[in-house]
Amino acid sequence: MGATFTTPVALVRLSYLVNSIYADVCAGRGLSVPQAQLMCVLKDQSRGMSEISVMLRLDKSSVTGLVERVERRGYLRRAMSATDRRAITVALTPDGKRLTDAFYDEVSQRLADLVAPVPAADRDQLARIATEIVVDEGVPDVFGALVS
Repeated sequence: MGATFTTPVALVRLSYLVNSIYADVCAGRGLSVPQAQLMCVLKDQSRGMSEISVMLRLDKSSVTGLVERVERRGYLRRAMSATDRRAITVALTPDGKRLTDAFYDEVSQRLADLVAPVPAADRDQLARIATEIVVDEGVPDVFGALVS
């Protein structure tokens, strides 16, 4: 290849590419990026509104509006917390779970296809480096959790 980008340039351009793929899959599934992000944080478990607010780095009023819009589409439901009557938990409906799983699988496949030409050892190293950065920076589980 020869010349390379500086690390900041490479990371920003890679982020742009990943975000573009994510947004493209969102559009194909009839979701906005924030809606898909919300559904992905609920993919494997229900969560409280405050937890969602922290994970998505949105204020509580923004999360409330986002939850209401997705709930109206029939993809999630709100319920009173079993442990705190003042708190609300949010979970995917069966339709929401199917859509989220399909979205997640499509994004995952598109990203896997993107790096498929890269030698396996380099892909593994990229995954290790990215994992270290994400864990060190405390990035919440907005698209899957750590695997052993």
